[in-house]
Amino acid sequence: MRKKINDSKEYCPYCGADLQADSIPIEMQHHYGNSTHFSRKIGISSMEQDRVIRWQCPDCGKEWERE
Repeated sequence: MRKKINDSKEYCPYCGADLQADSIPIEMQHHYGNSTHFSRKIGISSMEQDRVIRWQCPDCGKEWERE
């Protein structure tokens, strides 16, 4: 089942900026977990946990926990 374009809409919880970036070409979507669009949010990684633990908005710079 294909996602609708709006399924990947995301907004900053602080400033409300649209975090959805350019479309991912259909033939490449399977490499991105079948997402339809790239994301503008910035992943903040932990070396100890070896994963993204927080997100940052590229517009306002505020951070929030990864869910």
